[in-house]
Order: sequence, then C-alpha cells, then structure tokens
Amino acid sequence: MMTAASTPVADPVPGDRSTKADGEYQQLMSDLLHDLSQPLSTLTCLLEVNLLLSRPLKQVRHDLKIALQQVHGIVRLFRGLRELVDAGALQQDQERVSLTACLTGIVADLSPLAGAARVKHSASSNSDCVVNFQASRLRQALTHLFEFALSSPAGAKITITTATGRLMIAVLATAPRSFESARENRADGSAAESQREWNRSRGLAVARRIFETGGASFDARDDEDCLRLEVGFPAARSS
Repeated sequence: MMTAASTPVADPVPGDRSTKADGEYQQLMSDLLHDLSQPLSTLTCLLEVNLLLSRPLKQVRHDLKIALQQVHGIVRLFRGLRELVDAGALQQDQERVSLTACLTGIVADLSPLAGAARVKHSASSNSDCVVNFQASRLRQALTHLFEFALSSPAGAKITITTATGRLMIAVLATAPRSFESARENRADGSAAESQREWNRSRGLAVARRIFETGGASFDARDDEDCLRLEVGFPAARSS
C-alpha cells in the first residue's frame, strides 16, 4: 500500500505528455461525433417514413418510442461533448483549496459505488494539502478521476495518497494483466459495455484537461497489475 511518504512518480517529458493528451482528446472527439451519426440517421429515417406514409397508430407509437430513445442518446452524447469542450477552458478565480478535504468528501460520496463494484479503497495524508485551483473544477476533475479508478476489475484495491501538492492513486488489480483483459473483454462485449468503456475514457480525458488547464501535471501509467495516476499541483500561493 502506498503511503504519504512514497517517492513521487517522475513526470514524463512535458512535450510527450501534451502530445499524448491531445491525441487522446482528438480520438474521443472523433468517436463521439461518429457515435452521433447513428441516432441522428435513425431519427431522420423514422420521421421521414411517418411523414410520407400512412401508418397504423400502433406502428406510429412504436416508431415514436424508438425516436425518443434516439433523442435521449443524442442528448447524452452532446452532454459528453460539452463537458469535453468545457474541460479545456482556461480557469478563472483560482483559490486556495484543501485538496485533502475535497477528496475526502468525494470518496465518501462515491463509497456506495465502490461497494457495488466490489472494489476496496483507502486514503491517507500526513497533513492538510492546500492547492491553488478553481474549487468547482477541482471537485469535477477529482470525481471523474475516482470514478475512473472505481471502474477497475472487481477485487481491485485503490490507495489514495495526498502530500505536499501531489495526489497519487494506485489501483492494484487481483492478477497481472487484469486491466488489459478487462479492456479486451469490453472491446468484444455488448453495446452497453462499449458505452461504459467510452464513459470511462471520457471521464479520464475530462479530468486530465481540467488539471492541465489549471496548471497541474497529470500522469497515468499501467504497469501490469498496478495502474498509477498522479497529479502534481503548482505551489499554493497565499491569498
């Protein structure tokens, strides 16, 4: 288990990190826009058919039900698009925020999800870690980051550590390569599993962009049976 005294993971080369993050973001945007085409095409087809042809009321109601489902899917995708775009907006009115207190509240709020996912978690800090960040965006990013960790395979153990402007999350899987196996299973699985994987990737991308536009560094490493996430915040300034 990691502790507050653990040696921080070295930051990758800044240019390489930025290029990788931009590539992931562009891929997510491309996937999202591609996913929008299917419900839009289905909705257009249903509306055209019902306008051009005289159809029984039962069939019309059936088509309207399908159309409503497609509208819900479009709204969900546009919300994801909006969150991705907003995550890259420059932050305003940064303030001194207790990273420890903010994270403690989020962990408490999401603990029921951890229980349902059969994932264990623990948190430690040797002192109150204060950072300069926009409070609402910090909470948004931390929520996405913890939800990403909670989406790990059942039986995983999550260790969260804060210390002097750094946040470290280590996710220990139950067996080597279980993270890779989980991704392969999702890729070969149902549409619902694919959607969960897309939401997982989007959440991590949103968290990364919020951290980086706020001046923090972000690093994610998957080392066989251990996934490591680390955020390094700039030195907190006095009010």
